[in-house]
Amino acid sequence: MRKILFLIAISPIYLISILPIGLLYFVSGIVVFFISRVLRYRRSVVTVNISRAFPSFRYRAIEETSKKFYKNFAEIIAENIKAASLSKKTISKMGYIENPEILSKYYKKGCPVIVVGGHMGNWELLGKIEHFKNSDLMGFTGHHINFIYKKQRSTVADDIIKWIRKANSNVQLIESKSAARSIIKSREKSGCYFLFSDQSPKPGSRFSLSFLNQPTLMLNGPEVISRSIGCPVVFIEMVREKRGEYIVRFHDITENAAECEPGYVTQTFARLLEKAIQQQPDNWLWSHKRWKRECTIAQ
Repeated sequence: MRKILFLIAISPIYLISILPIGLLYFVSGIVVFFISRVLRYRRSVVTVNISRAFPSFRYRAIEETSKKFYKNFAEIIAENIKAASLSKKTISKMGYIENPEILSKYYKKGCPVIVVGGHMGNWELLGKIEHFKNSDLMGFTGHHINFIYKKQRSTVADDIIKWIRKANSNVQLIESKSAARSIIKSREKSGCYFLFSDQSPKPGSRFSLSFLNQPTLMLNGPEVISRSIGCPVVFIEMVREKRGEYIVRFHDITENAAECEPGYVTQTFARLLEKAIQQQPDNWLWSHKRWKRECTIAQ
């Protein structure tokens, strides 16, 4: 039954995905306009998040950033639907890796590396990073690359998401609940693990800092795991060049997390992500309720 429901669900998605990308951009733009302007879905969340993150912004700047965010979000939806039928050649035109040597040096060492990032650009496309321009220079190929993801409550929805993410991709998907165990178990093997750590953590998080001008609780999974096995940590930045084209930049955080002071990995990740957001404010996922849990910063 699960397989039948899955096939029923993916059939229209695939048929839609073979439509011209220009048409998908147009339709998704109308849908997002209706959701944001008519239904006003999370409109207040977006506005409040931007205004608090950029206290120097006046109303016009906040509104302009919000407008561009929704436009970008519409493009992300179109691109991710299209991803179900994209060819490797087309994918290579959408992503360019600016400095693959950052990862290749760790590949040559034969060690695992944790890559932390935020929901910037089209983060879903990173699941097909093995086909981006210059990806062959990273060293890590599809079967070396692992993406940590949160399993959906609905098994059918989970199957659909995995199907889209695995289309034309050899990357491995690891459920977030088993991420630490999987990485620690493979600490003697070469591997690249992508974790997106900019969302609101579950209650009980003990790590807080100032992020985008606000006291912020942070996910510290990447730091805990990397310190336990003494592996390198790299920050990934995804810049939107123009519609359907992205640049990927890697930034070293540390070559051995075990040698760093507690909190260093998380603090450095936060500063790098903050700088990337400040340089391209509309490029981040502002509709997420990032600050739904209050916290104070320890003095």
